Amino acid sequence: MESLTRREQFNALVQAQTTVISALPYLMGCAFAYFYYDHFNLGDALLLFIAVISFHLAVNGHNQYTDYWRFNQSGSNSANNIIAKFKIHLSWARLIISSLVLLSAAIGVYLTIKTGWILLLIGVLSLVVGYAYSGGPYPILKTPFGELASGITMGYNITLLAIYINIYNQPQLDSFFWLKGFVIALPAILVISNVMLGNNICDRDEDIHIGKRTLVYYIGRHNAINVLTSCYVLSYIMIVVAVLLHYLPFFTLLSLVTIPIVYQRIHTFISHPDKMTTFFNILISLQFILISEILFTIVGILMNFRS
Repeated sequence: MESLTRREQFNALVQAQTTVISALPYLMGCAFAYFYYDHFNLGDALLLFIAVISFHLAVNGHNQYTDYWRFNQSGSNSANNIIAKFKIHLSWARLIISSLVLLSAAIGVYLTIKTGWILLLIGVLSLVVGYAYSGGPYPILKTPFGELASGITMGYNITLLAIYINIYNQPQLDSFFWLKGFVIALPAILVISNVMLGNNICDRDEDIHIGKRTLVYYIGRHNAINVLTSCYVLSYIMIVVAVLLHYLPFFTLLSLVTIPIVYQRIHTFISHPDKMTTFFNILISLQFILISEILFTIVGILMNFRS
């Protein structure tokens, strides 16, 4: 491989292209807060957004770092490991990961002092799960619970953070905002879990070699594909449910127009699950579902504003 710049190595280490996975649930939470609670704290929301993205990048870097060590200890090589492939020095990787964690933590402490303990609780839970996902002697990613952990942490926790930061100082804040947030977050939870599931479907044989007993290992590739497709169906159903509960505007239903596109993308993936050639369809499907949901929610907000 030709000599790489620090920027290229940074983007590879933290998988910068995946920031959309955290950004979209956050934007969905903000859109819901504005529509349902009629409030938006721009400054606080922007600060928390920086913290969320920084933490997302740190977790990605930590995953690559720990994967590198596992492969070294097992005496094997992985064609998919970023640190080896991009010739990243371990000391530099540690510096990047720790810097991102510190930035996220500093913003989190400031906003906790300003907004209260609920933000601290959600943030600490996310931090613990984020570390446990790939760190420690029994990382979650080596278990059948990796999909659930990633879906809840990024799909639900991030959406909940976005809702809370926009309504913490408003009388509309109610004791069930977390439950309403869960309904809103379910499409994101499901499609984000599918990113992990799709990845594990592709890496099944390699994962078994290094001792990862993921959901795919236990239920088999065929059943895993059935779970994957069911999650996409359920994500669209939950969008309809959120509209029927008046949590989202009627215009959000227009996001259902993406069903044929997502169907084609997922059909391509399940016909030949492969990390290099078809896995990107999983990421594109996530973007189609969540971006369309956000955009048509914003359209609904604008239409209500005009009326």
